[in-house]
Amino acid sequence: MPILEVKDLSAGYGNGLVIRDVSFSVEPGEFVTVLGRNGSGKSTLIKALQKLVRDVRGEVRIEGTNIAGWGRRRMARAIAYVPQIYDPVFDFRVAEIILMGRYVHQGRLGGPAAADSEALEEVLRLTQTSHLKDKMMAHLSGGERQRVFIARALAQDTPLLFLDEPSSHLDISYQVEIYEILRRLGREKGKTILAAEHNINLAALYSQRLIFLKDGRISGQGRPSELITKDNIKRIFDADVDIRENLRSGLPEISLVAGPGKEA
Repeated sequence: MPILEVKDLSAGYGNGLVIRDVSFSVEPGEFVTVLGRNGSGKSTLIKALQKLVRDVRGEVRIEGTNIAGWGRRRMARAIAYVPQIYDPVFDFRVAEIILMGRYVHQGRLGGPAAADSEALEEVLRLTQTSHLKDKMMAHLSGGERQRVFIARALAQDTPLLFLDEPSSHLDISYQVEIYEILRRLGREKGKTILAAEHNINLAALYSQRLIFLKDGRISGQGRPSELITKDNIKRIFDADVDIRENLRSGLPEISLVAGPGKEA
């Protein structure tokens, strides 16, 4: 049974719908990435699946249960969410930020327990942030902060992990680092991951399945080897590209075609 089922989902912000009639499902342990142009509805979709958008229509089921009547606490036990990097960063230490993800497992008056300390050490290991444990968030680089936010999401101990543009504002080394962590989470922890992304090559390299959004509707979904074609990229992104095979992975990889009068 799919862990996530979405049927005829539409959502907006009061001045019109941004996504329309979106339907798809995600299997347990699958890594699925949503791709599309800016404004296509990627972030709105990720938020609507968690009821973070006010105007939502359609049906979302998690492990077979309709989430329509779920409160915030129950939602937080099912989905951990990593938004786009934002500033300013609160003046907390890394360990304090990560432990905030444990609130769904604590009583109303209870502080951190032994289980929380164990969870902290585990997610520090998984995200390779143990050396940052006592540092202030304001002193970290963008890539380090992103790893900490992923660690905080992991501390929630949920079956689903949603990320909105995890490679945004990061240089290429940090982008690869973040996606290597996500792949490790799938292999070691069986996490089911749904990400909105703008970097097609990264998504192709690390995702098991892609979903293309165009003007708020699904315009294609399938394995990277099936979906990343010259015609599809032109249709979805209005970009002329060449498609080549990645020498290491054998997966499709795109490169932009220089326009008239430009040097290649």
